[in-house]
Amino acid sequence: MLKDIDFNKIENNNKLNNSFITASLNKLNQKCTMLTGDFYADSFSYFPITDNDQTFTKLFKRHTDNSIKHYFNEQFYKNFLDKKKNFKIFKNSYVLGTNPGDNYYSNLIEFFPRIFFIDEKELNLLVHRNLSNKFRKFIDTICSYRNIKLKFSYLDDDFYKFENSKIPQFIDINNSIKILKFYLNSIKVKTNTDNRQLKIYVRREDSFYRKPLNEADIIDKLKSKGYMILNPRQYDIIDQISLFSNASEIVAAHGSSLANIIFCKEGTKIREIKPKFVNDYEINISNRYKNISNLINLNYSSIEAESVEVEKHSLLAKKYISKKILNESNYYKNIIIKLNKLDNL
Repeated sequence: MLKDIDFNKIENNNKLNNSFITASLNKLNQKCTMLTGDFYADSFSYFPITDNDQTFTKLFKRHTDNSIKHYFNEQFYKNFLDKKKNFKIFKNSYVLGTNPGDNYYSNLIEFFPRIFFIDEKELNLLVHRNLSNKFRKFIDTICSYRNIKLKFSYLDDDFYKFENSKIPQFIDINNSIKILKFYLNSIKVKTNTDNRQLKIYVRREDSFYRKPLNEADIIDKLKSKGYMILNPRQYDIIDQISLFSNASEIVAAHGSSLANIIFCKEGTKIREIKPKFVNDYEINISNRYKNISNLINLNYSSIEAESVEVEKHSLLAKKYISKKILNESNYYKNIIIKLNKLDNL
């Protein structure tokens, strides 16, 4: 069976301690512990396993990942031992990883902040093959500001062995947001000095789920009140950051584009349109942007919408989400908003 090692024991064990390095961001008093050398990991949880079958839950459990328990059952361990000799090998790499479903929230807040702890000037960076070209460009742009030359290598849905490589710990959401705001707001200032106070409605016309079916009526109503209509897919990520940081009010249906509220100024009004979430497994998701707003002092409220079944689920959702959840969860349905609920805006 795999052995989960208490983080405190790493410092007291010379052999283990030599397998880790610590990188620091002195301006923010932030540290990131990295496992170095040879290890195994999959491209979903990025939960590393050493040659000695050791794992480190405290360092490598993501805050949105509830699937760690299966690593510690006998069937998983048996399969791991049977197959480990045949895993594809990557050498001399930095395992940043990205969400296999290319979820923007997860990519931006869970995975990406760890890139600021890189101090090499040339790097083979490992991400999931499903990562969008837009986010790859974003990573490359940020690294170029930091004088880091990148080569991307791509992971598929599989288990891998990594040799002479590094994998950084996952950072809690509060510190991730501090890191992102500090570094990306400074880059935004260099690229865009727009100081307008914008009222923004975020469209979901290109989305599979939580798409407002009466969005044309919503847009007409909000345009008459002076709202800018924003389709995030038409903007590079740095431009999205700039727009959100200049907003006085954001109105948006629940979705990962709302991760950009971390760049809003204190007191910005966040009006989230969301369905009624009724299942226990939806609670963390349903409160995600409310919790972020509380962390960084935004003025948050929500508008409840009615849920409507979708005609066809996306290929990525069918690949990574159970059929039961797809059929029962309002997260995977579209919505209709009664227009009178927008009047108070």
